[in-house]
Amino acid sequence: MRVVVVGAGVMGLSAAAELSARGHDVVALDRFGVGNLIASSSGATRIFRLAHPVRDQVRLAKWNHTLWARLEQRAGRSLRLQTGLIWRGGLVDEVQQALADEGVDHERIDRSRQATLFPELRWDDESGAVWQPEAGAVLADQALQAVASEFAAGGGRLVPDARVVDVDPNAPGGVRVVAEVAGARREWSADRVVIAAGPWAGQFLDALGASVQLTPVLEQVTYVRGGADIPWQSRPAIVDAPLDGSSFGFYAMPTPGVGFKVGIDTPLRPFVEGDLDRQPDLARERESVERLRYELPAFDSEVVRSEICSWTDSPDDQFVVDRVGAVVVACGDSGQGFKFLPLFGEVLANLVDDSPMPGPVAADVAALGLARFTDR
Repeated sequence: MRVVVVGAGVMGLSAAAELSARGHDVVALDRFGVGNLIASSSGATRIFRLAHPVRDQVRLAKWNHTLWARLEQRAGRSLRLQTGLIWRGGLVDEVQQALADEGVDHERIDRSRQATLFPELRWDDESGAVWQPEAGAVLADQALQAVASEFAAGGGRLVPDARVVDVDPNAPGGVRVVAEVAGARREWSADRVVIAAGPWAGQFLDALGASVQLTPVLEQVTYVRGGADIPWQSRPAIVDAPLDGSSFGFYAMPTPGVGFKVGIDTPLRPFVEGDLDRQPDLARERESVERLRYELPAFDSEVVRSEICSWTDSPDDQFVVDRVGAVVVACGDSGQGFKFLPLFGEVLANLVDDSPMPGPVAADVAALGLARFTDR
């Protein structure tokens, strides 16, 4: 089967690699290249976790955990740093219940237990906390390169500097994809197309008659030194959600070779086509450092560096994954897409070549489809 993948970030590249491994003829088009700073998939680390506030997300995360192990076996090295996760603030009860219902190892911890797990972390009397050991940091840039290597080894072809300008699902002979590549117009005819265009996805959905109100934004993270006398490399990741459950608030994780990564889940500014400025915002950097000093006062808060990337919120903060005729769409990372890298590869490839989803998660994958917006 001839497949064109639009976008070589975590969603598109994982799909392209899986499809090429299955023997399909795959071309991946990306405007800025794998791991670029303009879109959503750059950076050294991302949190991975089984902890989610609803059961369907936990089920998907469990399957994803298995797929990560398979990818690491193929790569011949670990692509994750498993240090565990402490979830505090909002949705603690919901996270605990969802983990219990799905039989996932976890623990509701008190102050003394948290002091054992993460002695430098301030205790939050108001909300309590949940500990989940199968969590930590994805070595994101290494994982992306491992998948890119698999794609190439499977015979896939990556076309960089490709700005896709049209996807016509009704063209004679298949789906026509038109792109400007290094200033020249090129066309491909495909049996299936995967659109995983990150913050640019909305325009393609509109053309398919499958409009979804996507909100792409820019966010910023900061890495601090952590301290020579603190074993920050082995400390758990943190999710500290607001008590109203409105977002993921403050989050942090160890990043080997760089420092302790911290972020505040508040958009820096809207994503605007043509805005290629990724210089860190010093005010946001100071805000992140101040929050770190409050939560982890013993840590060395000297800034190593800050980074900006985009993420794209869907209306319900869940992924949008579906097939419309011969076109498969994947978007709406909502700031938590990278941890599901191997799952996207399986799900999108299954949608492309009509393979069944595993029974335990088939309904959960179907629930990510476009019907949830049209049925409202």
